Amino acid sequence: MSEPPRRGTIVVDLDGTICEHRFPAFGEPIAGAREALQRLKEAGYWIIIHTVRTSSYYQATGLYEPAVNSPEAVGAYLAQHQIPFDEIWIHDKAAAVAYIDDRALRLEGNRKRSNWQKIVETLLPETRKRRLW
Repeated sequence: MSEPPRRGTIVVDLDGTICEHRFPAFGEPIAGAREALQRLKEAGYWIIIHTVRTSSYYQATGLYEPAVNSPEAVGAYLAQHQIPFDEIWIHDKAAAVAYIDDRALRLEGNRKRSNWQKIVETLLPETRKRRLW
């Protein structure tokens, strides 16, 4: 079976989008995140995980702990929960109260329910959608 054509890149935040905010620990996965990212990966998207955990801020302030701040720790968490990704973006992401982007999709939810299904439906054409939940 051949791979589906690559549709483009999706950048996904970790804390509060893939897992609940519990820093410095990793929170529980958000409901539907794994299934949604698997579906998007199968549809040909390149998935980049971008998180402040890997930013130079933690190194500069002496708060860098490889067990929670390194790309390896993020990758291990994602693998443990079978959450697909292609790349972990280790370049800085500015800490902010909001991100404004004309292509943004807002995740709303927690480990019991979320709008991940609606996000997938927004990104995939009607013929490629299937019910995940």
